[in-house]
Amino acid sequence: MRKGILLGAMLAGLFAAAPAHALDESTRRPFYVQGTIGSFGIWGWSTAPGPGVVGYWHPDFDFGYHFSGRHDGVEIGIHQGFYTPHRFYDVGETAIRGGYDVAFPFRNGRFELTIAPFATFGLDYIFTNLQAGVRWSVGIEAKLFFFHELYLLVRPVELSMGEFVNVQPNVYFNMNAGIGAGVSF
Repeated sequence: MRKGILLGAMLAGLFAAAPAHALDESTRRPFYVQGTIGSFGIWGWSTAPGPGVVGYWHPDFDFGYHFSGRHDGVEIGIHQGFYTPHRFYDVGETAIRGGYDVAFPFRNGRFELTIAPFATFGLDYIFTNLQAGVRWSVGIEAKLFFFHELYLLVRPVELSMGEFVNVQPNVYFNMNAGIGAGVSF
């Protein structure tokens, strides 16, 4: 008897409950400019002989837009990065960036935490002998909006792979991480 009453109360509560929203909406604007200046990378594997793991500085900058009209949902942008000093060459990268941002506003929208998985696809190029190749990556970022439209950026991991045509190493794999800042507008 008690089980029946308990089950009936649970079902009544379930049907009487207000519908819940799966995700909160961002309170920030859709365009963004961001950069990771305090960043590093590890050249993990390549087809070239020699030591396999080498570190380097990896600053990058992004400009993009969220199709929702807020700072969440599907986004597309331009990614520009540099690898200096690199194991073999100083390298630049220009790529298309796409992703999906999930926003978690708190304190009545005063602050916001955004989790942003992303992928890039584009070109790598070497400054010393003007060689180019293909590059792609996947990663995740966390953005903490702390003052109006300004945010701090943490990128704990970005895994990338690329290929050059006439250069050794012609295939490489690396991991990047960094901290930076950005602004939405």
